[in-house]
Amino acid sequence: MGKGCHLSPTFAAIKNVVVVLNFLSLLSGVILITVGCYGAANQKITFLKVYVVSLFICIIIQIIIGSIAFAYHQDIDSILDRSWSKAFRDDKQLIVDVEQYFHCCGFNSLSDRAVPPCRYYTPCYASVKDSLAYSLQTIGIVGVVLGILELICLLLAAVLIIHIIRVHREEPNERQALLAETRRLDDAIRQTYERRCRLHHS
Repeated sequence: MGKGCHLSPTFAAIKNVVVVLNFLSLLSGVILITVGCYGAANQKITFLKVYVVSLFICIIIQIIIGSIAFAYHQDIDSILDRSWSKAFRDDKQLIVDVEQYFHCCGFNSLSDRAVPPCRYYTPCYASVKDSLAYSLQTIGIVGVVLGILELICLLLAAVLIIHIIRVHREEPNERQALLAETRRLDDAIRQTYERRCRLHHS
């Protein structure tokens, strides 16, 4: 494999982190859905509480990520400039990877912190900024949609927990009422039997 195809450690680390985060997100989502469905289907309050708490934590994390993404979006120009300067100083291979990926050369111009040889004639700033802005916007939209869905699930789970608790509290009262009704019927049957016996003997 040629030098131009070699990924910098930073670029490779970013790719690995993204893969791991995607896998962990998928795994945690499957586990969370399984816990919630099991708790709802079997009316297990403990599982539902775990589901609600986990969902609440996920919502908080998404709010934090959304806030960070919004803050970065507001300061995207300076962040890109500092990141490019740091890469140019510490990891030029990362700049080569970016230039090859976006088919560009340099940052603000072809001679601005470019890593020769350059095979392209477009500065990288616009392409990198558009890509980053699109990614942040996508994160924000997905976060809002997921947040709304998770909030709905959270409310439904909370309502279900309250309903189960209420049913469990009412069950002893219902059993007592049923027992009292059974005793009343038993007394009525016994009294009727005694009256018939007295009439028969008389």
